[in-house]
Amino acid sequence: MPRVERKGRANKKRGKKGGKKEEVEDKQQNESVNIQPEPMEVESSSSGVVFNDQHFQSAHYGEVDEEMLGYFKGVEKTLDDPPFETGEDQRLFVENVYSEVDGNEFRLSTNYSCSLILEKLLKVSDGFQLRVFMDKMSGKTVELFAHRFASHVYQTLLTLAADVVEREQTEGVTDKGAEGEGELLSMEKLILGVCEEIKPHIGGLISQQFASHDIRILLFVLAGKRIDETGDIKGKLRSKKSTQYKRENNDTFTKANVRLSPIRKVPDSFKAMFRTLTTELAINMSETEVRTLSVHKVANPVLQLLIEMQENDKEGIKAKNILIDRILWGIVTDIDSEEQNRDRDSWFETMIRDPVGSHLLEVISKHAPDAVYKKIFKTYLTNKLEKFSLHPIANFVVQHMITHVRKSKQLSQMIKELGGSFDKLIKNGKYGVIRSLVDASVKLESSQKQIVESLASALHFNTDDKREFINCCMRMWTAEQWNQASEHERLDLYKIHLQGSLIVQGIMKMEPEANAIVTNSFLSQKPDTIHRWCFSPAGSRAFEAVVASPHVNAKMKKKIMRDLSGKYAALAKDKFGSHILEKCWLSADIESKEKIAAELVKHEHELASHYLGKNALWTCKIDQYKRRHDDWVEREKGAERKREMFKDILGEALVEKKRKLA
Repeated sequence: MPRVERKGRANKKRGKKGGKKEEVEDKQQNESVNIQPEPMEVESSSSGVVFNDQHFQSAHYGEVDEEMLGYFKGVEKTLDDPPFETGEDQRLFVENVYSEVDGNEFRLSTNYSCSLILEKLLKVSDGFQLRVFMDKMSGKTVELFAHRFASHVYQTLLTLAADVVEREQTEGVTDKGAEGEGELLSMEKLILGVCEEIKPHIGGLISQQFASHDIRILLFVLAGKRIDETGDIKGKLRSKKSTQYKRENNDTFTKANVRLSPIRKVPDSFKAMFRTLTTELAINMSETEVRTLSVHKVANPVLQLLIEMQENDKEGIKAKNILIDRILWGIVTDIDSEEQNRDRDSWFETMIRDPVGSHLLEVISKHAPDAVYKKIFKTYLTNKLEKFSLHPIANFVVQHMITHVRKSKQLSQMIKELGGSFDKLIKNGKYGVIRSLVDASVKLESSQKQIVESLASALHFNTDDKREFINCCMRMWTAEQWNQASEHERLDLYKIHLQGSLIVQGIMKMEPEANAIVTNSFLSQKPDTIHRWCFSPAGSRAFEAVVASPHVNAKMKKKIMRDLSGKYAALAKDKFGSHILEKCWLSADIESKEKIAAELVKHEHELASHYLGKNALWTCKIDQYKRRHDDWVEREKGAERKREMFKDILGEALVEKKRKLA
């Protein structure tokens, strides 16, 4: 049988029979030559363009040859273990590397290995080098944002660019490039150029799995917020895979300096661009699109940031309200309406149970105007708090609603509804709801005793004997469980529950009348039992809360410190106990400090050689205690007088605040 040339399948949509003859012929012709990438598939929308994810992933600028790849592997080794003797040596090395990078930025950024090396190179680059690199990357921002590897390079570049912009605001633009090569734009203009490139496509990019993280970093930069990747618990800045890779490969996270303000100095043009991008997303998009994005696992964090980062001026409040209105089906528009909106009711029920949408509701509960918060609470949570509190997802929204409660009256309603459900919450492991109520009562100074009594009742402490309350509360056990537990289980520090410890810490911030049950239970424990808590992460925090509480009188604190006698040296050498020693020192009178110092002196040599112990010696000024005892006494008495003085001032301020509220 003669060989017959087989025709390729027509490039047609699935489900349709046949195909155009011209398409088949074109494909056959293309098979004999290099096929050019297909044009970008787009889906038009009112907000701009929604891009096809597959196209972004296939963006390609050529392969990196073996010689260049080998060179950059050598660069990586040098960056990981720098042999430079001076900063000038490092600067020259980086300049030489950039000379090799020149013209290959796109190829290197889209290569797996080289993109990682580029990130390391950017972190040791100066402001001028970062500006040059960003200038070279311009023109392909959308494709690079949405590329699997290049997006990480751009993310690092934008993070570092924020520092350059801040310096430009204080020092001005120092280097504008070499003569004859054209003027190098400032980092401010380069970032604005990036924004202009992505603006028409912002609606699609925020839902693209790689581009979304770059958009989030860009919003941080435009809003003037410092980027702290070390505190990125919910993955708003980096994906889980990116975070895991950095940890496994000892790569550095961007960490905000605690000494600096969390707000950067940024130009007015950045604030204007932030509003422009917000407008593109919040106002120009249809309500259906916004609601779709609010339950999209990639786009949802961007909407959270847009709500969180709005300023409290007229424009910011307006943008925030519009965004919340579109997410929650016109809730701001109907703020004064008493009519039922079935669509919104169903949507809220969906969002509060949705693993993605619920996070957005948490942010809304914190940042929504008081009137919107009241509407949400009154319409959707009243008489449903118990149901939502027991739900595995909705309970987190309830926790945020309680934590950010606006008025004492609202808190009273919550306690009235949930007070009888504490036993169910404990049985189902929803301890966070109880902790939120405790924290809210401390913040508003309301309903404190009622919450503690409800908790005691839920733990089955209905008699006058409440000596074991703190043990049960710390473990989230009932009185019966404590009585039935073996001695080994009672002494097991791993049984102490984190949420139980947090609840105890919250109760110790309450007024003496409310926290008396915890204080009395704590003081009734055997010293050896309490001492063991000092070496537990959760137990030590509860111990600290008791010692540091301003609502525990000095006589009780003195008894606690007396029970620790002979154990201060051991505390000083423990990573948890050392904090307790510090709190005891701050709360102690001069007599107690004398006893603590005398004990530390006996173990001075041992403590001086310990990395934690020497800090305790410095805190207690043991060297001065030995050499100039009288000066040490005067110094500590002076410090005590200062604390008392400031305590009186703060007390008066608190009284004034209460008078105003009344």
